[in-house]
Amino acid sequence: MKHPEYDRSKFKVWALPHPLILHWVINPGLVFNELILGQRLPKVSLIDKISDKPMIERTYVPCPHCGAMHDGRFWGKGNAFGHWFGFVCPTCEKVIPCIWNIFSLIILAITWPFWFFPVKILRPKWIEHEKKRLHRRTDQPLIEARKINWILRGTILFAGFMWIAMSVAPQALRVLRGYEVTWNTIWIQLPIWLLAGFAWGGVMHFWMKKKRKKVEQGGGLNDPSAGASAS
Repeated sequence: MKHPEYDRSKFKVWALPHPLILHWVINPGLVFNELILGQRLPKVSLIDKISDKPMIERTYVPCPHCGAMHDGRFWGKGNAFGHWFGFVCPTCEKVIPCIWNIFSLIILAITWPFWFFPVKILRPKWIEHEKKRLHRRTDQPLIEARKINWILRGTILFAGFMWIAMSVAPQALRVLRGYEVTWNTIWIQLPIWLLAGFAWGGVMHFWMKKKRKKVEQGGGLNDPSAGASAS
């Protein structure tokens, strides 16, 4: 499905081959996020170029079916996972297409006999579940950028997950194969992942909370002249 042309005087359009979108496509570490956790990224995101809000508060997800534009935070805290088939639009309740990681596609292609028929059965039930989830979500306030502690998220959530996935899990597999645990490897990698998590949190703190230095004339999505409505 082709997306409509967006007003590039008001929005930055993030879609392939944008570097950040491309990173999602080629990073093998995101396979777990997509296939297991159901964390997805829309094919198109729009960044309001006029608003002076932090980045996370001026990112929108457009629906190619009805044209509605939704605050990107809608699929954030409390609603970030479980979207294996894409995002369901809160306005028209159709599925907003998301991109796939190339390694996820390879795994899906190899294992298709195991998931094809179950998915055919479960997909309609999943959509109905998502619709109910949407109604619960719309009653909840969206988190503000100033209330997000990216440093804490990086050093605890990101670093902790990567340490378990890349250090602890391989050692668990060694035990299952009859080998002994290499404890030195586990504990040596812990501070490395903590440092990496701290760096990731710092980058996200700068990126997601940064504001425009100068507000241009006219309103952002809150201005009627912008011709869009945000959920």
